[in-house]
Amino acid sequence: MAGILIYAHRGGPAGGPENTAAAVKAAFAAGAAAAECDIRRTADGQFVAFHDAGTARLCGAGWKIAATEWGHLKTLRVLGSEPIAHLDDLLNILILRPGRELFLELALPGEADAADLALQVARAGVQRRVFLLTYSHRRRLLAAARAAVPDIGLAVMPPLPVDVVGAAWKAGASRVCAGWVDWPLARETFYCAASAFGLRAQAEEAEAAGIELSAGIANHPRDFRLLAGLGAKAVWTDDVELAAKYI
Repeated sequence: MAGILIYAHRGGPAGGPENTAAAVKAAFAAGAAAAECDIRRTADGQFVAFHDAGTARLCGAGWKIAATEWGHLKTLRVLGSEPIAHLDDLLNILILRPGRELFLELALPGEADAADLALQVARAGVQRRVFLLTYSHRRRLLAAARAAVPDIGLAVMPPLPVDVVGAAWKAGASRVCAGWVDWPLARETFYCAASAFGLRAQAEEAEAAGIELSAGIANHPRDFRLLAGLGAKAVWTDDVELAAKYI
């Protein structure tokens, strides 16, 4: 599996609480080429890394991110240990690691939010190493980000690996993130679709078109091997150290 890159899903929660600066730093130290964090916006317009709409699962306090100001959110601790990461925390990590990349999944309500996020990334000067990521049915957010910052990186997630190149072209993206979410039978459905629609051939077509195909979320050696065999150039994982051991 030489040459397969490792991407840390939610910052790599095996190395630290999900979506925190500590997790991202640990993922990069363990060999991840890129890390992904979910991005939401606070009541006062700040961008923070948090997967859920509210803080109950990870922080105890049942606050809605969109209804709470950053001054209050920054007092919380994820799993009792790490502060919620602000966008600036993530961008500073990236600035200090020139060879790394960052994917920001857009848990944002509208185009204006995506455009503002792109502008803040551009102000940090890392827009070519940051990829704004969303599902293909929300590609209007990517279009708004590209309109605001023409050289911002874009990545798209199709629901199934049916037309990788088409999904990228429609979204104006250079990266396609295929795989499964944490739902019953989602992994099995992905592999069935990958077989039925010839993902290996699609991966070759994507590479010829300059589109990178990544896949996951893989947390077992068998999935690392299967995804590499299907032509994925990078594998998403929660456990970067485990992936580095087998890739």
